[in-house]
Amino acid sequence: MPRTHRYPNFTAFIATGAILGFVVGSALAYFGDDVQRYSAGTTVAFIGLFGACVFGMAAAVLAVLLDRRR
Repeated sequence: MPRTHRYPNFTAFIATGAILGFVVGSALAYFGDDVQRYSAGTTVAFIGLFGACVFGMAAAVLAVLLDRRR
């Protein structure tokens, strides 16, 4: 029986990374030091979106590396 090549689901990898990044970034912003210039909600949203971008990109790179593995 021939071996079939299983491809990673890129959308699932990126979405999971983005959600995880938003949660981690938001938690870091919420439990971190207060910033006097911005409200807590603004800080949580900004750092959460930054975390989502970083983790989403890391998940995309991981999916590509898993796809290229033989």
